[in-house]
Amino acid sequence: MKSFSTCLLVLVFLAFSLVPAAAQELTTGTITGQVTDLVGRPIAEAVVIVVSESGTRTTTTDANGRYIVPFLRPGTYTVRVEASAGFTTVIKSDIAVALNQRVTLNFTLEPGKTETVTVTGATPLIDVTSTATGTSLKYDDFANSVPLGRSFTDTYAVAPGVVSGLGTGQGNYSISGATGLENSYLIDGVNITNTGFGGIGAYNIVYGSLGTGVTSEFLDQVQIKTGGFEAEYGQALGGIINTIVKSGTNDFKGNVAWYATPRGWRSGYTPVQLETGTSNTLAENVNDFAFSVGGPIKKDKLFYFFAYNPVITLDSRRANVLGNPAFIPARAGVSVFDESQTTGFGGTTYATDPLAFPSATRDLDRTRRADNYAFKLSWQVAPSHQLELTLFGDPANGTNGPQRDTAPEFSDFASGGGESKIRYGSNNQSLKWSAVFSPKFFMEAQIARHAGEFRETSAVNDYLYRDLRNLLEFTRGASSYNDPTLGLQPLQVTPVAPRQGGVGFITNQNDTNTVETLKFTTILGRHELKYGVEYDDISYQESPTYTGPSFNVQLPISDINGLPVDANKDGVQDTISIPTRGGGTVDVRNGVGGDPAVAFDSANRFRVTRARLGPEIPPTPSKESNLFVQDTWSVHPRVTIKAGLRLTEEKVEGAGAFTLPFATETVQKETFPGSGFFVPTRIFTPGTSSYSPNSYSFAGNLAPRIGVSWDVLGDGKSHAYLNFGRYYERVPNDLAVRAFSNEVGISLEEFRDRNLTMPRTVAGGASTCVDSSGADTGLGGCDTIVPVFTQGIDQTSVVSGVKLPYEDELSGGYSFEVTPNSSFEVRGIYRTQGRVLEDVQVNTIEQTQNFYNGVAYGYPYDPFGGVKNVNGGKSTTFPATPFGAY
Repeated sequence: MKSFSTCLLVLVFLAFSLVPAAAQELTTGTITGQVTDLVGRPIAEAVVIVVSESGTRTTTTDANGRYIVPFLRPGTYTVRVEASAGFTTVIKSDIAVALNQRVTLNFTLEPGKTETVTVTGATPLIDVTSTATGTSLKYDDFANSVPLGRSFTDTYAVAPGVVSGLGTGQGNYSISGATGLENSYLIDGVNITNTGFGGIGAYNIVYGSLGTGVTSEFLDQVQIKTGGFEAEYGQALGGIINTIVKSGTNDFKGNVAWYATPRGWRSGYTPVQLETGTSNTLAENVNDFAFSVGGPIKKDKLFYFFAYNPVITLDSRRANVLGNPAFIPARAGVSVFDESQTTGFGGTTYATDPLAFPSATRDLDRTRRADNYAFKLSWQVAPSHQLELTLFGDPANGTNGPQRDTAPEFSDFASGGGESKIRYGSNNQSLKWSAVFSPKFFMEAQIARHAGEFRETSAVNDYLYRDLRNLLEFTRGASSYNDPTLGLQPLQVTPVAPRQGGVGFITNQNDTNTVETLKFTTILGRHELKYGVEYDDISYQESPTYTGPSFNVQLPISDINGLPVDANKDGVQDTISIPTRGGGTVDVRNGVGGDPAVAFDSANRFRVTRARLGPEIPPTPSKESNLFVQDTWSVHPRVTIKAGLRLTEEKVEGAGAFTLPFATETVQKETFPGSGFFVPTRIFTPGTSSYSPNSYSFAGNLAPRIGVSWDVLGDGKSHAYLNFGRYYERVPNDLAVRAFSNEVGISLEEFRDRNLTMPRTVAGGASTCVDSSGADTGLGGCDTIVPVFTQGIDQTSVVSGVKLPYEDELSGGYSFEVTPNSSFEVRGIYRTQGRVLEDVQVNTIEQTQNFYNGVAYGYPYDPFGGVKNVNGGKSTTFPATPFGAY
C-alpha cells in the first residue's frame, strides 16, 4: 500500500494548491456554459441564477465568460443571466437536468437594452462533450409510458446493450457482453453490489439471486452506463447502474397506491417433466402497497422525503406426478425399507403413498414479504454547501414453508420435510457533503454503508436424504423384486429420486461495505480537472453448514506406507473420530445383489456427500483503495478530449485459525492389489493439523481512459465520439471464503445405518495390517474402512504477480437531435478480455473418484470411464454397469 499512500499525499497537495473546476457528479447534475455578447465576446462577472423547487443557486462568469453550477439535484430549472453595462437579461426555463448529466447552456446578451428575454424548453438533448455510452431514465415519466414491473431491476432492462444474464439470476443482466455478476449497482452513492458474489442485493449459493426489493416508488432517475466509463468509475467489467432516491422540495407532495398482479391475469406456465422428478411454478400473485410523502421543513433550506412500500409475493409450486417404484416392495415388507432396523430407510413414507412426491396432488404456496423503505433529508446549509442524509433498505422474509424450489420433491413434506424460513435484504445509509468553495473549486465527500444478510432455518433439523436407489436399480436394468411372502415379483423401475428430511446445505451470510469517497474538481484554463480517492472497507461472512445433528466422521488411520493400522488387533482398521459442525447431506444407495435384475436385494448404504469440520469461519475482510484523476480539455469550441487514469489496489483476506485432531500426508498407493497403477493418496495419522488464513494483495492495477468528442455541426445538436478504456473487476469476497480461509470437510464417507454411527467396512480389505509401531499384526490382514474423501485440507496458493481481471474497450458513436424532444444515436462497443482470475485444481475429488476407482460421484453414470485400463474402463465390481465398488 506504500505506492497508494504516496499517491494520496500528492492528491491532497493538489486539492489545496491548484485553481479549481467542475465535472459530472455521481448523484447530481451540472449546468455549464458561456455568456457572450452578439459578436461572441465573453462577458465577465455576469450573474447566473439557477432556480428550482429545491431553492436557488447563484454563481458568476469568469474572464472567459464561462460559468458552472454543480451539485444540482435532478429536476427542472430556470436559469437567469444578468449583466451590468446595459445588457439584456435572459431567462431560460424548463431546463431539465438529469442524473449525472452535464447540460451545456450558452447565453447571448444584447447590449444597449434593459429588457428581459424568456426562452422556454431550451434543454439540449445531447451532451456534446460526452464520450460515454448509456441510457438515462426518469422513473415516473417512463413508467407512465412503458408497461414495466415496479422493481428497480425491471427498468434498466430496456437499455440498449442490456440482455438476460441467463443463469446469473433475478436482476443480474448481462451488460455489454459481461456476465450478470460483473456489474456495479449504486443507489444515492451507496454500492449495493453483493460483496460475496457480485450480484445485485441478496445473493446466496443455494437460492442464487434474490435480487433487491427496492422499487421505483422511491427512486427518481436511473442511469445505465454501458461503456465509455470515466476514470471516476470502476469495479465492473459489465455496466454501472446508478440511481438516486427522490428528494423533498418546496412543494408538499404525497402518494398512496396499490399495485396487484393477480395470478389469473398472467399467462400460464409450461411445466417441466423429468423422469427423476422436479417441481414447477404454477402461479404467482403479487400485492404491492405504496406510500410516499415529501416536502419542506423550512422552505429553500431543509427538505424531507419518506416512502414505505411493502411487497407481498405468493408463489404456488407443484411436483411432477410420478409413481414410486419402492411403494410395492416397501408395502410388501422388503427388509431394506424396514425402519424398525437402523439400516432400513423409507418404509414409513413409501409404504403409505404410491406417489414418489405425495405433494404432487396439491399446490404448495410460498410467501415472501419485502418491507422496502426510504428516507432522505436534504439541507441547504448555505448557498454553496449542501448536506444529504439518505436511508433506504429492503429487509425481507419468507415464512416457514416451501421456500426452496425442491421442497415439493420431499416425500415427508406433510411433516415439514424440505421446508424452511428465510430472512434477507439490506439496510443502507449515506451522508454526503457537497461544497462550492469558489466559482472554480468544488468538493464532494461521502460516507456510505451497505449491510446485507441472509438467514435460513430448516423446519426439520434432520439430514437431507436423497434416495438414489430407484435411480441405481433403473440404471442396472432391474425388473423384479423379491416379495418376502410371494417370492420373485415383476416390478416397473423408474429413475425417480425422492428426498426426505431437512433442507441440507445452509449458508448464512453477512455482507457489509463501508465506502468513503473524497472528490475535488478544478479548472485550469480550458481544462476541467476532477480527482479523488475512494476507500472500500468490506466484511463478508459465509457460515456454511448442513441440517441434522452432528455425527462423527471416522478417518481411517494408515502408516507412512499407506498400510492400514489395527493397533488393538481387533481385525478392523482403526479410525480417528472427529465431530462435524452440523449435519450432512446423505445419499441413500445400494449395491448390486446376487442378480442385477432383482431390485432392492442388497443392504442400504448411507453415503455422506458433504459435511463440515472445524469451527465457523469469522468474517473475511477486504480493503480496496482507488485513486483517480480525469481531465476534460476543451481543445476547441467544438472538440473535447477526455483523459483519465485510475489506480486500484485490493487486498483480500481469509479468516479463521483452528486446529483439528488428525495429521495427514500424501503417499503413492496402488489403485487395487495387482494393478501396478499407483496414484497419490491421502492418508490420515494420529496428530494435529493447524489451519490459518491466507491473504493476497492485488496491487498496481492502472486503468487508462482516453476519449474525444466532436460537436459536428457546432450547434450543440450533434456529436461524434470515440473512447478507449480499461476496466478492472473487483474480486468478490467469496474468494476469501473459498480459497483464503479453511473450509475443511468431507465429500464422501459411507455408513451402514441412517443415523451415521456405523462406518461401512470392506471385509478383508487389506491382506497386511500393522500395529502402532508399524509391525505386521500377524492376523493376516484386517477389514478396512471404506475410503473417506476430505476437502479443504490443503490451503490454496496464489501465483506470484497475479493482478485483477480486466477488459479493454473501444467504443464510439454518432448522435443528433431529430426534434426538440427526440434524438437518434448509432453506437458500437468492442471489448476484449485481457486477463481472468481462475482457480485451478487438477485433482478434484470427483475426477479422482471416477477416473481411478470407477466411483459414480452423485451421478447415474461414470463420466471418466471407470478404473483406468481395467475391464475396458468398466467397474471391477460389476462389469456390465458403469458403477464401481462404492
